[in-house]
Amino acid sequence: MVKPERRTRGDLIAVAAILAVIVVAAGLFWWTSDTRATDLRPAASPSSSTPKATAVPTSLRELWRAESPATLVPVIVKDNVITGAGSTMAGRDPATGEVRWSYARTDRPLCGVSYVYHWALAVYPDSRGCGQVSAISATTGERGPTRTSYADDRVTLSSDGSAALSFGDTRLEQWRSDLVRTIAFGELDARFKPVHVAVGKGCRLLSAAASSAVTAVLRDCPDSPGIRLTLLKAADNDDEPTERDVPYHALSADDGARVVAVSETTTAVYLPAPKPKLSIVDESGSEVGSLLLDQKPTSEPGPAAVSASGDYVTWWTGHSVIVMSSDTLTYKYAIPASGPDVPLGPGVIMAGRLLVPHTGGIGVYDPKTGAKERLIPVARPGSFPSIRPAVVGSTLIEQRGGTIVALG
Repeated sequence: MVKPERRTRGDLIAVAAILAVIVVAAGLFWWTSDTRATDLRPAASPSSSTPKATAVPTSLRELWRAESPATLVPVIVKDNVITGAGSTMAGRDPATGEVRWSYARTDRPLCGVSYVYHWALAVYPDSRGCGQVSAISATTGERGPTRTSYADDRVTLSSDGSAALSFGDTRLEQWRSDLVRTIAFGELDARFKPVHVAVGKGCRLLSAAASSAVTAVLRDCPDSPGIRLTLLKAADNDDEPTERDVPYHALSADDGARVVAVSETTTAVYLPAPKPKLSIVDESGSEVGSLLLDQKPTSEPGPAAVSASGDYVTWWTGHSVIVMSSDTLTYKYAIPASGPDVPLGPGVIMAGRLLVPHTGGIGVYDPKTGAKERLIPVARPGSFPSIRPAVVGSTLIEQRGGTIVALG
C-alpha cells in the first residue's frame, strides 16, 4: 500500500490563501454585478384576463394615475398596464392602478419601456448605450430572457406585439419574443459577415417603424443628395437583412418626412414636398397609393402619433386623425377639428366604436364611416398638447405627457 503524502503546515497555508482569494474575488464580482443592483418583486399570484367591454361608457371619471415618463404610449400587456418611472418598471391592475409586480435596476434609470408578446421590456443604459434589455412576464412578474448590445444613448421603443424595435440616431435593432436580434442596421459594432461592407456608415436615421415582416427606416446619408426610405426584411437563411432603397432626392433631413406606419407588406410615409401627402409604398418600393393632406402635420414624429387597434390604424397629424385599414394601410376617412374641438391624439377601438381623445373629452365614432356619434366629457386638469389612448376591458387608459391616467 502506498503511504499517503503528509500535509505540511505550508500546504495548509497555501490552500487557505487560495480559498481566501476565491472568496474575495466572488464577493467583488457579486458586489459589482448587475444582480446586486436588481430589485425584482414578482406578483403574489398570476393576473387574470379582463372581460372585454360590451358597450362604450356613457360617462368617464378618473380612476387612478401614475407617473410613467419612460413610456411614449400606454403599454398594455396581458391586460396589465405597464408603467416606467426612474429605475422601476411596474405591472398595474387596469381598474385600480395597484402594483402587481415591479422590476428595477437601482443603479441606473430606465431608457424606456416596451413589450413583445407576453413580455414587458425594460431597457437600461450602460457604457455602450441603451442596450441592456430585460423581459418580465406581464402576468407573473417573473424574469424572462435578457440581452445586451451597442445602442445609441437615446432610443425610441415601439412594438406591434410580435416584434420590438429600438431606434436611435445612428442604429436600430429589432427583437423577437426571446429577445434574439433579427435585424441590426446602421452604425454596427461588428458586421455579421466580415465580407460585407458596412451598412449606413455616417448616416443619420430619421424615423422608423416595424412589423414582424418588414422594418422601414428613413435615413440621411452623406453620399446621397436627399433622404432615402430603406425597407429591411430579416433573411430566413442568412444573417444579414435584405434591403431595398427608395430615394427622395428632393427632400432633406430637416423637411419633416417620417415613417408613419408599417403593415405586413406596405409602408405609409409622410412626404412634405412638393405637396404634403401620405404615400403608401409596397415591399418592392413602388407607390401603390397616396393621399394629399390639407396642411403639414404638427404632431410629434414616431409611435406616439400612431395607434393600431382592431382593423384600423389611426394617425394623429396634430390637427386631424387619418384612419387607414390595418392590413394594407388603405385610406378610409379623416376626423378633422370642429371649431374649438380638436383631436388630441390617435384613436382606439372599444366595443366596436372608435374613441378619439378631444379637447373636450372622448369622441365616439362609427369606425366604418367616421360618423361622430357623441362626445363623452372628460375633465383633464392642466394643458396637454397630445394624448395617447389605449383600452383594457371597459377602462380607457390615457398617456398625458409623462403620466398615465385611467378612466372608467
